[in-house]
Amino acid sequence: MKNHAEKAPRPPQDREQEARGPQAPQAAVIAGLAPEASPDRPGRPRWPLSRGRSADLVAALAEGWRSGLETGIVVYDPAGPGVEVVDAPPYRYHHVPARATRPGARKPWPPPPEGLRLPHAPCPFDDPAFVRQREVARVEREGRTYHIVCNRYPVTPLHFLPVRSADAPPSVLPQHLHGPEEIEDMLLLLDMAGAPYRVYFNSNRGADGSQSGSSVNHWHAQLFPLPPGPASPVFEARPRVLRREGPVEVGAVDGWPARHVVVEAASERIQEVSRALWEEVRKVNDRNAAYNLEAALLPGGRVRAALFPRRHAPDREVPGAGVLSTNFGGWEMSGDIVIPTREILEWIRSHPDEARRLTTRRLEETTRGVPGAPLQSS
Repeated sequence: MKNHAEKAPRPPQDREQEARGPQAPQAAVIAGLAPEASPDRPGRPRWPLSRGRSADLVAALAEGWRSGLETGIVVYDPAGPGVEVVDAPPYRYHHVPARATRPGARKPWPPPPEGLRLPHAPCPFDDPAFVRQREVARVEREGRTYHIVCNRYPVTPLHFLPVRSADAPPSVLPQHLHGPEEIEDMLLLLDMAGAPYRVYFNSNRGADGSQSGSSVNHWHAQLFPLPPGPASPVFEARPRVLRREGPVEVGAVDGWPARHVVVEAASERIQEVSRALWEEVRKVNDRNAAYNLEAALLPGGRVRAALFPRRHAPDREVPGAGVLSTNFGGWEMSGDIVIPTREILEWIRSHPDEARRLTTRRLEETTRGVPGAPLQSS
């Protein structure tokens, strides 16, 4: 077991100020490659979603993150003083002390009968000031617009939210996936950002009380680079193939405790991957249960996406140290566990074998198989 502390280059800011808008990178003036300026956000670039890494987009994300830290839009530096990571393979445990300032969303019980289909209601993401103050970049495809903003309460540096524009039809604003085109949008954004970025989606709570870590019922994904360290078996191990759909493989990684299905193909087959993954997501949508999705670019020019259907389970007690909620997000599904208190982190540091067993049970208890998939039972 290893542990280390990450040091911040600057202290966190305590109050929100007006965000400065990063200018489009100088390289963006290359003819035919330049992002357009957003008409309501002069100086904020926008890109059509497309295949291939965009150095300009990556530079705009880096500049937007720097500005967000300086202005206080990002409330704290997730690489700042006191941040620690404890390695206990196959898991990593991350403690970001300032994350305790994150407002908690109250979850009524029983859950709303609409579950995933709870209608969108006005929220901070709808406010025009949200885009003016927080947009770093904008990406678009086939009439769908996503504002990329800094996560105010990040788990790791360069933590962004691609947020669906508030002027989208109300039927597509609730926090669940509505079709393969949204998955394709996320995978194209991932391809433009390039490794080590990953993309995540955490759905609304299910009608059965299953949870995925999402707190805002407005369509948004997560985008951030994976921190250096051991790779998760979900994206490192060779999956067992359940079936092939043309160039796409559908299967799962044997031995991983979080029940899941993975869909993989060459990166130029993003559209086919999106369609195959949507067929799995649709089954969970029909069951009205929560889910998490994570996708990564692999060596050799391949892309892999993992879907984790969720089920309700009680919170897990950590002996003498506190409680770990079962309402956690997609990053944890593949082994990067966010720890809320130093007391729990110290227990993990002192009891690595017990921590592994507790984490394994937590992942098993909060996931179930995709309906109709014999590879993993629910």
